Amino acid sequence: MKTIFIFISQSVIVKNVLRSGGFELLKKTGHNIVIFIKCKEIPEYMKKEFAGENVVLVPVFGQDRIVSRWQSLLGKFGSYFLWNDTSKQYFRYTINFRHKPRVVTFIHIVILRVISGTFGSTPFTRKFIRWVSFTFFPEKFERISAYFDEYKPDLVFSTSITSKIDSVFIKEAKRRGILTVSMPKTWDTITRTYFNCPSDYFLVQNEILKEHLIKTQDIPAEKIYVIGFPEFDWYARKEIIRTREEHCKRMGLDPTLPVLFFGSQGKWYPNDETIADALYGMIHDNELVKPCQLLVRPYFVQLGCEDKFLKFKNLPKAAYDDTYHMSPAFTEGWDPTTETTIDFVNTIYHSDILIIVLSTLALDGMCFMKPVINTLFGSLIVAGEDISRKMSKTTHYKWIFDTEGTSVAHSRDDLKMCINEYLQNPQTKAKERAVLKEKLCYKLDGKSSSRMVEAIQDILTKNSSFL
Repeated sequence: MKTIFIFISQSVIVKNVLRSGGFELLKKTGHNIVIFIKCKEIPEYMKKEFAGENVVLVPVFGQDRIVSRWQSLLGKFGSYFLWNDTSKQYFRYTINFRHKPRVVTFIHIVILRVISGTFGSTPFTRKFIRWVSFTFFPEKFERISAYFDEYKPDLVFSTSITSKIDSVFIKEAKRRGILTVSMPKTWDTITRTYFNCPSDYFLVQNEILKEHLIKTQDIPAEKIYVIGFPEFDWYARKEIIRTREEHCKRMGLDPTLPVLFFGSQGKWYPNDETIADALYGMIHDNELVKPCQLLVRPYFVQLGCEDKFLKFKNLPKAAYDDTYHMSPAFTEGWDPTTETTIDFVNTIYHSDILIIVLSTLALDGMCFMKPVINTLFGSLIVAGEDISRKMSKTTHYKWIFDTEGTSVAHSRDDLKMCINEYLQNPQTKAKERAVLKEKLCYKLDGKSSSRMVEAIQDILTKNSSFL
């Protein structure tokens, strides 16, 4: 029997790692599990759901905020190491830079190119930065050290390697010679920044991410396991699918009309209500080849910013997706519970067309082979300029566009044309969707959580002589 540490830095990771089947499978191994959750106090409903024999829940809060100025600078330095489309777009158009003067952006791009060309071009110089991070910024905390002394873990499982709290635990584990395993929180993590303190092993969602881990993060191939998306296991559970009539009734929709689903991107695209308004206008004015209805889903991480969508609650042929569970325990303010996850799976299943703005929802749609339209207009306006399309050039989203598995709308007219095309022939781009599904979603067999646990077991077995 071994002891495993698991870190939960965001509420969505609870769904990905614990509620998608991985937790129950880990419990069956007989190992002791200590789950550290980034919150001030574990809510009672989570204690009832997860605490029990061989399972301990520990709230941890504040250690990720104690970062020196020099350490923060080193962390940002890692963002300059990767000269790729994501890093270039980051310094041009993301939240931190989109409102800065162009000269500031230009300076950052120049610095990015110089540093990536000088220090980021060889494995030796890249790994030197990791040595600097570990040696001069050890991130030692008495309280964290006490957890290691008390529970004596054999393996540390980081579920969001770019999270500061994960970094603290990984460094403490490495000082003690304890095995570390990381799984990127999402599919765009690997291309964003160079990891200053990587784990010994990695679990990734598809083969493309494995290739990038090897090429840009200097992780040996034999240290990487490809497991799929544990959260996509939900899509393979036929028993949770409701009838169209039942689900539409729950959502306030008409089961006889096609459902146009719009998923907001919240603060990342603060003007994306433009798309929802355009969609409703087409429905209201009978511009589409068939009568339709609109379902708007807010970006729940910023629910306080989503009041602009509440108007769809009371409009004919429209609905507002309010199937979310608010939880003050998390800084995001919400927690995707089992019930709300089942609601979401059914919403994707019963939607006829998904309309998004460069969202991971494209992959969710592929799990049911749904038509997806990426809108590249009207969602991000800076200084009077629409720069929505410019964010489409990130490395990870190019993987989607390279398959041509989603339609792309550059204007309202494009959007209407794409919708009408899918309404007339839902099989449009079916072959391209199949390619996208295979390349990025990996195996949708409902066993990704199982592969996650099997990988952890295999790592423990391989290193048993050292434990």
